[in-house]
Amino acid sequence: MASDAAAVPASFDSLRHQVQARYDGLSPHLQRLARLALEDPNSFALETVTRLAQVAEVQPSTLIRFAKEFGYSGFSDMQKVFKLRLIEGAPAYREQIYQHRQRLEATAESDPMAILEEFTDASILCLERLKDTVSPESLAKAIEMMAAAEHIYVIGQRRAFPIAAYLAYGLARLEHRTQLLDFVGGMVPQQAATLRPTDLLIAVAFAEYTPAVVEVVRDVHIRNIPTLTITDVPTSPLAQHGTVYFCVDDADIHRFRPISGSMSLAQSLIIGLSYYKDARKEGRAPRS
Repeated sequence: MASDAAAVPASFDSLRHQVQARYDGLSPHLQRLARLALEDPNSFALETVTRLAQVAEVQPSTLIRFAKEFGYSGFSDMQKVFKLRLIEGAPAYREQIYQHRQRLEATAESDPMAILEEFTDASILCLERLKDTVSPESLAKAIEMMAAAEHIYVIGQRRAFPIAAYLAYGLARLEHRTQLLDFVGGMVPQQAATLRPTDLLIAVAFAEYTPAVVEVVRDVHIRNIPTLTITDVPTSPLAQHGTVYFCVDDADIHRFRPISGSMSLAQSLIIGLSYYKDARKEGRAPRS
């Protein structure tokens, strides 16, 4: 626990930096709370200790321990930082997602059409958020890495699988040598072992991260093979081991998260690569 009162984070940004810097040293339960705090700070500002404990699947006392870990006197003291973030005019994205979740829970049972409306609206918010958070430099670098790779391997499971599958499909349409690591036959470790420094691994995973995917990304990273990763928060293992990584904020509004933001990013990478290749064929320098 922090002992210096001056080191206690007074703003959400400073707390976020401390959480990211100290994430690896936290216990598994505190890491779970850290991910929730970074993914959904509005819930930390607006929900009760009991509700947050239910969402994170921890004991209420763990939230108090989490707050004290960063020098606060208790959870209510930490919660002031999250509330201040809302008052000071932080981006309204999460607040809007929170409102969508509340409306969906209130109306879904009696009005199935509400599910379509709320997911559609939430997807629009995710897409708007994507435009604000993706760095042009990272996008350009990712496309250059894809163009330079002799062979691209793509991996993703669970919610990430449709995104990985679409990436493999799009790259194959561009006639780029591509292989989707689909876990059929349990041969993914052996397939990943064939990657060379001239290849590229594209990995997609969100919390809770599929251990087999994390292991492949870590192995490829250790072997100094380029990795392009799509994940949810900077503390994720895919972000930590990605040569270039993107954090896509597909916020939870119900049991299933929208994948519109991640899919739009995947399509942008594919189409961007297409234009990059066309420019090189025509002898033009691709625009950076």
